[in-house]
Amino acid sequence: MTMDMTSHTGHRWVRVGQCWDASAWEAGVKAAREARDGADPKLLVVFASFAYDLRELLDGVAEVAGDVPVIGCSTAGEIGRGPALSQGVVVVGLGGDFTVSTTYATGLHDRARGVGEEVASALLPLPDTRRGFVMMLTDALCGDQQEMIRGAYGVLGATVPLVGGGAGDNLRMVTSRQFHGGKILQDAVVAAHIGTDGPVGLAIRHGWHCEGTAMVVTASTGNEVHELDDRLALDVYLDLHDAPAGVEKDSHAFAEFALTRPLAVVRRGDIAVRHVLGADPDARTLTCAGSVPRGAATWLASGDVASNLAAADRACADAVDALGDAPLLGLLVFDCAGRRAVLGDDGIVVEHQAMVDRAGSAPLAGFYTYGEVGRIKGVNGYHNQTVVALALG
Repeated sequence: MTMDMTSHTGHRWVRVGQCWDASAWEAGVKAAREARDGADPKLLVVFASFAYDLRELLDGVAEVAGDVPVIGCSTAGEIGRGPALSQGVVVVGLGGDFTVSTTYATGLHDRARGVGEEVASALLPLPDTRRGFVMMLTDALCGDQQEMIRGAYGVLGATVPLVGGGAGDNLRMVTSRQFHGGKILQDAVVAAHIGTDGPVGLAIRHGWHCEGTAMVVTASTGNEVHELDDRLALDVYLDLHDAPAGVEKDSHAFAEFALTRPLAVVRRGDIAVRHVLGADPDARTLTCAGSVPRGAATWLASGDVASNLAAADRACADAVDALGDAPLLGLLVFDCAGRRAVLGDDGIVVEHQAMVDRAGSAPLAGFYTYGEVGRIKGVNGYHNQTVVALALG
């Protein structure tokens, strides 16, 4: 089964193909064919279920793409016009007067900031368009993602918005894949600079609030939290959440437990939600998806179905509203897999309908992420348990 949507404004267009075919190759072909079906295609972006044979799927996309650049990643769920709980592939096509360049870099685990600098440098010089942004699809299970963003920011500067998310593996939280052309990568960031003379709306929202008393990060290294209020971080986290005894000794059980229990970190007035990726039961440390600096104030983060639904709707609405009177060409949504766990299947259906309603007659695409990239101002561009929405006009 396939579904496609298309929208045109002047000489720019956005198309989305979505397919649930059991054959990976057929799914890639069908979704890519719908997404590429316009004059002067410039980019195909692939969001694919980890359940597929990804080599076969990308071969199917390549059969259709020809010389059109392809980037993408595996997901923890796809977002499109199709059924909210389906597993398949979504392909986004951009064409016409968009200006596109793509790149990738590997080695996130060992040199996160260097990878950010490398991908950003490879995109230079930026095209002479009125507006532009960089889409980044990253292996969020490797390395300090905020440091990667810092590296990119240091090269691109404050005027270039960043958007995207961390690739997934259908909520196993073990590994992920990134795509660039015919390459299937790990420990990598793939990126595309997209230049346009049309308006761009970017919005970032989360449905969480600080709970209880603030704690101070008294010892940390990058995204490893060693101590909270001079106590071992893992012990504090387990005690405050009244965790099941021994949950930290089973990595899968702990990942599932932590998926809906992030931290809220505040430093210099900025609030960031940090997903807890894992724990070291011997050292009693926490590993977060982004940096948690020493001296920061930290809370347990609390949210429910209603607050998370409201955040998704507001993010999509704000992004579309930012276009002003310009018609919406397409709405892209990067939605955290941790929020998906909070919402449950019924909540996902409601959230999906809100996204469809905000998109109206325009194409809708995106995926459930392991962390979100969204930088509008300042250096803080990596988020967890958050919705990032991008509207193209």
